[in-house]
Amino acid sequence: MSGEAGRTARARLLAEVEEAARYVAPLWPLPTAVAVNPLWDLRQLGFHDAIAHARRVLPLSGYPSPRLFARAYAEGRVTDADLSSALETATDALGEGASGGASAGATREVAAAADAVQRAGVLGGRAGHGLGEPAGAGLGAWGTGSGYETAAERADRVLGTQLAASVDREVAKWAAAYAAGIVASPAGQGFYAAWRAHVVHDPGARRLVGRSARRGLAELGADPHEAIVEALDRLGVAGQDRVPELARHLGRMPGWAGHAKWRSRWALPGHPGPALALVDYLAVRLCYEAVLVSGLADRPPRRGRAQRHAAGEPGGSSGSGSAAGGAAGEWATLAGLVGTGEIARRLAGLDATGAARVWLAASELHYRDHLLAMLDRVRPDGAEGRGAPARRPAAQAVFCIDTRSERLRRHLEAAGPYETFGAAGFFGLPIRYRSWGASEAVALCPVLVQPSTEVVEEPAEGAEVGAERTLGGMQVLAAVGDGFARTRKGSVSQFLLAEAGGFVAGPLSLARTLAPARARRVQQRVRRAVAPPMTTVVATDRPEDGMSDEEQALFAEALLETMGLTEGFAPLVLLCGHGSTTENNPHASALDCGACSGNRGGSSARAAAAMLNRPATRELLAARGIAVPDETVFVAGEHDTATDVVTLLEAHLVPPSHRELAAALCLALERAGAAAAAERSRELPGCRVSERRGLPGERSADWAEVVPEWGLARNAAFVVAPRARTAGLDLDGRCFLHSYDARVDPDGLALETILTAPMVVGHWISAQYYFSTVDPELLSAGDKVAHNVVAGLGVTQGAGGDLRVGVPVQSLFDGERAYHEPLRLLTIVEAPRRLLDEVIARNTVLRELFGGEWVHLVSRADPSEDWAIRRPDGRWVRWEDASRQPAVASAKERVVTPTEEGAVAQGAQGAVGHAKGRAVAHAEEGSLDG
Repeated sequence: MSGEAGRTARARLLAEVEEAARYVAPLWPLPTAVAVNPLWDLRQLGFHDAIAHARRVLPLSGYPSPRLFARAYAEGRVTDADLSSALETATDALGEGASGGASAGATREVAAAADAVQRAGVLGGRAGHGLGEPAGAGLGAWGTGSGYETAAERADRVLGTQLAASVDREVAKWAAAYAAGIVASPAGQGFYAAWRAHVVHDPGARRLVGRSARRGLAELGADPHEAIVEALDRLGVAGQDRVPELARHLGRMPGWAGHAKWRSRWALPGHPGPALALVDYLAVRLCYEAVLVSGLADRPPRRGRAQRHAAGEPGGSSGSGSAAGGAAGEWATLAGLVGTGEIARRLAGLDATGAARVWLAASELHYRDHLLAMLDRVRPDGAEGRGAPARRPAAQAVFCIDTRSERLRRHLEAAGPYETFGAAGFFGLPIRYRSWGASEAVALCPVLVQPSTEVVEEPAEGAEVGAERTLGGMQVLAAVGDGFARTRKGSVSQFLLAEAGGFVAGPLSLARTLAPARARRVQQRVRRAVAPPMTTVVATDRPEDGMSDEEQALFAEALLETMGLTEGFAPLVLLCGHGSTTENNPHASALDCGACSGNRGGSSARAAAAMLNRPATRELLAARGIAVPDETVFVAGEHDTATDVVTLLEAHLVPPSHRELAAALCLALERAGAAAAAERSRELPGCRVSERRGLPGERSADWAEVVPEWGLARNAAFVVAPRARTAGLDLDGRCFLHSYDARVDPDGLALETILTAPMVVGHWISAQYYFSTVDPELLSAGDKVAHNVVAGLGVTQGAGGDLRVGVPVQSLFDGERAYHEPLRLLTIVEAPRRLLDEVIARNTVLRELFGGEWVHLVSRADPSEDWAIRRPDGRWVRWEDASRQPAVASAKERVVTPTEEGAVAQGAQGAVGHAKGRAVAHAEEGSLDG
């Protein structure tokens, strides 16, 4: 590809690869794993249409199965009233809408990709070989009848071969070897160059394509772009068929494709380790298929195999997902559970997709009505419950909005005169954090936000001498751990390790199995002896790379105004991040703070406390109208969500005047944590409180425990309101709680920050848990028991194959019963609807999420108003509890007020331009688009 024509061809190919990659989600490495909506790049289509189009590439169900809905109906989580209301309001799920056609708002690029159905045969429909059958044939199980196929899949369907599976195995093998550094590319040229240099000597390639054709794998071009174009030409794939071909190649293994997408689109420049790029990954796949398929034209078809493949029997590549998680007969049986009345008749008249949409809407309506009814029971002054102190609180605590904080907050408020707030766990600081002794900094902000500065942990004044000993001990522990890991994984050295260290490792393993908590305490004592703890401080204002006084004041102002804490400060304010301590858990970071890029949140809390305690910050805040009393001290803490233990991280910085308050707060936190842990114990599988077995503390230390905690399972709602609206309510650990007071946010910039950053993170979490539950074979991380870690990037199920994506099944299911209830996120906001409409109008991502039914939105200005529901078309309709209504009125009869017409110009830029917007540094529209 040289000259102007070559540059044009390359640019076209890159655009096609970008378009094809919309169908897979980026997969972050295990150490910083974060939740992501697997259909995020199809969000412009809306929820239902995105599922329909994704089925062209992925064997996706997209909806809960009839079995899940049958259990929900039996348990009263879906009622006849819910189904009646869903049938009235979800009219787009009936008739024509049941087929999941494209929405009018689809972008031209996505629509073009969705309509470019493969109609070529194995070699582009060349005459005389009997291979010109349309690629969509036999894909009715996907629910579209127009699923994309690769050339190898077309050959498998017609000839009865298993080429596509063979290509998957070979590519997964090479991708794993490259990621682990086993094979390297000449002069660091990338994955394709590494594969091309070594495949000619690969016995596996010889067995697959033959000795003579093995060298042909490496002859399609030295450049991966050239190789892709040449391979597509050999396969007869041209024009609008190229995007579907590339998309299905990525959809064959969404794990490795997702990692390549993350590395190509999301990883920071200079990220360590081999870089697996999308173009290189596709080049390797297409080279295999070009060589394999081009020699098959004269092979006669084996119709028996082809017919079995078309019928979707095991062994076919069309996938096992159905249009809506079950065959038509199962949906008819489900409708029969409702009875023989009008509701059952209407349900029975729907196709599978239409029935799934109605049942999903009904389950969401049930939870929505239940939660809104609970919120209505709280009196306007928040006096119901024990969460709003009548007098000035002795202390205030700011927790992450994480659903696991809800229980702890409720029990802390019940323990004494304490007031709690909710904020995103990075406390509004887009920072990189370098801990003492670390060579590299880690990002402590949502992945949608780019870190803007670096914060460093340093020895406290007078602790420099002890710091040298601690650093030396840390280096010894790191060297021992690294050496042990390398020896254990070596092909020969692991046997030497067993001989030399078995007498120590054996008893240690036995202790970790029989008494995990005690073994952890012994391990901690050893670590403290080798590397004694030391007192450190967090420097936010280092001259070379820190923040200026003005920047820190802006961040502090944004944090306090966003959660509505601008007056009435208590003498002691705890900023509490969170993390999860578990053993032998590759997905440990998924239990840490998603707002901190999958890291623990205690360091963010320390940085925020240091910033808010600075006299210079206080002076600038006072000039902006936020007067923090001199007696108010901010302290940092961390909530361990696996044990519900809260630790004060910088007790040495608490002044003598506040130590009694801090001691009382610690005692209250200990009691609250014990109560929260006892509450969680009732839900943990295998937990026997009376026998003191399987308790949270034991599970956290047990290296054989596959459910150390439930994580964010059963998350369902995102509440943006003053704490008084939810104080005292038992929300069952299902709600993200973000404090917000619209009275101090007249321009809506704080609300805009909440909805475009923390709420989007909440949606990603909700969507990942949803899809992992409804499509566990495709979009969950699978069974932990069979996991094998690959190069620290991800896990495979068994000895090899694709990287698994999503949430492990043990975090979703209790045996065969789904613990997580798959619902789309419900967002509840206490703010004037005019303000909400303005914020939505100037943010494309919000229009896509609310208008596309990815997220449901309910609002009221204050407790004296009725709740209003925002419809996808922007209309607000008054909420009516379906359980109290004998018949549900139409949406038209319940309209409250239409949204304002005339879209406001793209407003994320304006929000960022404002001081508070700059402080939070939420992403512009472009970065939200990935």
